[in-house]
Amino acid sequence: MTTLVDVARRAGVSKSTVSNVIRGDVPVTEETRAKVERAIAETNYLPNAIARSLKARTSMAIGIVVPDLTNPFYAELAAGVERSANAQGYAALIAHTECSVPSEREAGRAFVEWRVDGVIIGGLSPGSGLPAMLLDHDIPVLAASFGEPDDSRLGVIDQDDPAAMEMVVDYLYRLGHRRVAFAPLHLEEQSGERRRLGFEEALARRDLTAVELTDGATAIVAHNDMVAIATIDKLERRGQRVPEDVSVVGFDDIPLAAHHRINLTTIRSDAAEMGQRAVELVVSAARESRHVAHREVQGNPLIVRATTGPARV
Repeated sequence: MTTLVDVARRAGVSKSTVSNVIRGDVPVTEETRAKVERAIAETNYLPNAIARSLKARTSMAIGIVVPDLTNPFYAELAAGVERSANAQGYAALIAHTECSVPSEREAGRAFVEWRVDGVIIGGLSPGSGLPAMLLDHDIPVLAASFGEPDDSRLGVIDQDDPAAMEMVVDYLYRLGHRRVAFAPLHLEEQSGERRRLGFEEALARRDLTAVELTDGATAIVAHNDMVAIATIDKLERRGQRVPEDVSVVGFDDIPLAAHHRINLTTIRSDAAEMGQRAVELVVSAARESRHVAHREVQGNPLIVRATTGPARV
């Protein structure tokens, strides 16, 4: 493996001069820079990212933790983080954990070893110790799409799930639905119960209680769009029509939701915008050597499409 010494010897300069050219924070003459850059190209030298991060106290990398990359919402969130990070000169390191405690622990250990400049978390297992682990190593952390900040150091870009569920239940109630069920998330995820609880509270304000999925529901509210699409598939396989027999509402407005063959009524979450804003907050905190310590709530409008209609008589 080519080393810094090899590059210096080929360029006829000192090792510190090569280092100055690579870092770009110390002026060197154009002639010297050209010699070093030519030597780097001729020797195929690749600077060691970890070694650089130890010296410069920055890795120019941001970590992102997602529980389910097969869910387009999290894929869009990760893509939004990566695009925004790259635009600011940072690499994005993605950890897919499936809400597994060992996976979260390994991701945290890797992020600490890499000395990442910040971490954006899209979802966690209940009671996860990952945020505290990172924060205790002075790494700025932001929770995106969830999070009741029980640590003042944590940054949060949240969604108002209870308000969104109130909007959904009110819409279905006005369509005449009185037997409404909730389709839950398949992963056990931190804050995963907020939507179900918000749904049940919205029903209770109308003197209604949730029914089971198989107990004659005329409408089903799903935890997210992927659950909603799977629910529609099950209903239609049983010979039930959507929305003539059963209305279905999702949450997230993933790109597939607007597909002509699905046309799902859903709550919109802008995952890409959330990722971009998350990077802005984390990078700002990292550059100022502080924690994010900021919370904001994203708006979530109801998008009415073709999977909902009046309750059957």
